[in-house]
Amino acid sequence: MPTRSLRLRVVALAGLCSFWASPASAEVRLGLGDVLEAVKTEPQLVGQIEVELRRRDLKVPEIACVAAQHSNQWRLLGGGHAAPYACRIGERTVRIDAERTYFDGNGRRLGQLGQAPENVLFNRARFFRERNFRWTWSP
Repeated sequence: MPTRSLRLRVVALAGLCSFWASPASAEVRLGLGDVLEAVKTEPQLVGQIEVELRRRDLKVPEIACVAAQHSNQWRLLGGGHAAPYACRIGERTVRIDAERTYFDGNGRRLGQLGQAPENVLFNRARFFRERNFRWTWSP
């Protein structure tokens, strides 16, 4: 079993590294409660997480997650967290991705990373919305 445990940790770390390398994001730790609030529009995902918690007799406050963090390049959003999220619940890890759309202070849509000029997003984005959540469990 020690080999399997090490393998699981390596796989989870490799998955998390995929978003840490982005120049617009860093990582931040947050509680599972924050993640559940972010994904509350996906009842199927929330239900799966609740089942895992019950199976392992765990409570929401006992689970720590990691998320992408807007770096200081984001003039108005620096420090805020966003998808992808990763939470280890017992021996399983759920990784949650989402589409993120940015808006200015007047609620006008600015776009998504890769679709809108970065300088516009970095300087004018005041808030964002996440949608189209996708998740995978390992193992």
